[in-house]
Amino acid sequence: MMVGPKRNRLIEFIALGLGFLLAVALLVLRTAGDGVLEKGDGVYHYLIARYSWRHPELFLDLWGKPLFTLLASPFAQVGHFGVAVFNIVVAMTTACAGVLALRKAGGVAQMVFPFLVLLAPQYVMMTLAGMTEPLFGLLSVLSILFLVYDRPVLAAIVASLTPFARPEYVAFLPAVCAWLVLRKEWRALPWCLFGFVFYALLTTVVWGEPLWFWTSDPYQKAGGFYGSGPLDFFVHRAEQVFGRPLLTLGLVALVLWPVIWWHDQAERRTHLMMLITAAAPALGIVLIHSLLWFVGTRGSAGLLRVLVTSIPMAALFAGMTLGRGGLLLWYNVPRAPLVGGLVALGIGVWSYAELVKQEEFPIRADHSQRLMDRVAKDLAAHRTPGVKVFSTHPYMAFGAGLDPYDPATYIVIYGFDQALNEGRFRTGDLLVWDSQLGSNEAGIKLEQILNDNSFSVLEIYEPREGYRVLGGYPYELFLFERRNAVRTFTTDTLIWNGTVLGHIEYRADRLQCPEDEPRYWCLKGGEFPLEFTNLPVPATGDLYDEWIISAKVTCNQGSPLSFVLKQAQEGQDIRYDQQEVRNGDLLFSRRVPALKSTTVQTIYFWNMSREPFSLEGLTVLRKRWTQRPA
Repeated sequence: MMVGPKRNRLIEFIALGLGFLLAVALLVLRTAGDGVLEKGDGVYHYLIARYSWRHPELFLDLWGKPLFTLLASPFAQVGHFGVAVFNIVVAMTTACAGVLALRKAGGVAQMVFPFLVLLAPQYVMMTLAGMTEPLFGLLSVLSILFLVYDRPVLAAIVASLTPFARPEYVAFLPAVCAWLVLRKEWRALPWCLFGFVFYALLTTVVWGEPLWFWTSDPYQKAGGFYGSGPLDFFVHRAEQVFGRPLLTLGLVALVLWPVIWWHDQAERRTHLMMLITAAAPALGIVLIHSLLWFVGTRGSAGLLRVLVTSIPMAALFAGMTLGRGGLLLWYNVPRAPLVGGLVALGIGVWSYAELVKQEEFPIRADHSQRLMDRVAKDLAAHRTPGVKVFSTHPYMAFGAGLDPYDPATYIVIYGFDQALNEGRFRTGDLLVWDSQLGSNEAGIKLEQILNDNSFSVLEIYEPREGYRVLGGYPYELFLFERRNAVRTFTTDTLIWNGTVLGHIEYRADRLQCPEDEPRYWCLKGGEFPLEFTNLPVPATGDLYDEWIISAKVTCNQGSPLSFVLKQAQEGQDIRYDQQEVRNGDLLFSRRVPALKSTTVQTIYFWNMSREPFSLEGLTVLRKRWTQRPA
């Protein structure tokens, strides 16, 4: 029977093997899925890493995270899958480093660590998406590992690189510095500046800009573009990020830490170090992002993925605290090794169950990805040699296989009028506009382009399942060509201020309104009390129809009420676009590109509460747009 060090080495070997097996499982998941999880930022990070060898200045692109770009660039040369492979290697290394850092916490803590990290919901998603958060997690674990084994200089050097991996360094690097000061590691402390000095020297040589890290900070310009949210936004969603097992164990560890620290005299230094360099930064990251989102600054968008940087640190703290606490009681537990193994296995099963409950695997291409793939395919088909592509979304370069950093081929456009005034568009150039980034980050409203007769609409793309993006815009994409065209429209006024004026088929389950005026429509309780049926579709040669429906809605507060545009061909739904309706003004505006004449098109209210409601000033307009060469 194995006892003592031999058994400990075997358990550690098993824990390391778990990290490897979980990494292999992540690789299988990525191979089995065709979905691109982060079609904006994730694609941007991939493109920067992919084309950094062709454009070396990208190695110093702060938004792309220079350390991530450097390390991921070899993997990116084989495609987006390669960046996911890089992150899987990062995840496996993180698991192994965490296992080694928890040697003093015992075998159960070592075996549990890979489960807590590599099965945390958002950690898995960001790893498969090829995002930058897992790399920051690895750096934090490596730095703490070196502190555990009393290698303060190495710990300081690794920590000094975190600013070039993620902005969450503001919570971690100062914590490492504080620990070094507390331990009077004066020789190691200056090495916390290694990363800053190295990149300052590099940018001085390249650009003559030693303060590049601060003068080029992309988050300074972002401001409060995305709005703001409640202060407890991330707290209420912590389970979606960390998973219930890690969240539960982490909170228990925080509560029990003073007791365990007091009784575990042999490892008080380690407990204090974990509190300062793991628990405090993890909590600090949650607090900082909560404040940024609450205030609405530095480009905070309320994205759950930003907390992924804290997951490995939280798992280290929970593992060390509860692991050592378990060892204090170990010899009072009958069949302790068996019990420990069952505990580790139970936490592993629990972590897996929570992961699959929150996320669906393998990751499949969603409706928006399939739509953008279609746009990118059409873009490549329309493009001829010498034609430049302007786009508001990075996925277009990704999908069409274009170098987004070659200005002779592809240009990311910010501001339409400025680009026009600078004469950047040539006849034949193509422009892809999307409502998500185009209307927001790019600052280009669709009407700006549609009102410019020097651009011709080539294609219009509406999603199969409609949804609204930041700013309340319906999600849609347009492909334009720089070629003169004249667009005109004819308005069919079907209902105006409650009075039916044109031919429109509808069914309305109406009640007698208290106000006996035509502009009021009072509808009975029912699931579908108002339907506009057999609505016409654009005629052959028309550009698109624009359906605009407005009214003032009066319904019970909290009553679930929606407005729906639905299209079907041969009994199969081809489009379903639902918009939530609240008390007050309703404006429903959707574009309908050319369709088969046999398409069945319906617009209706879906009244899930089945309670009566009323409409004041109901107006239904159909604008029929046409386009001809100028």
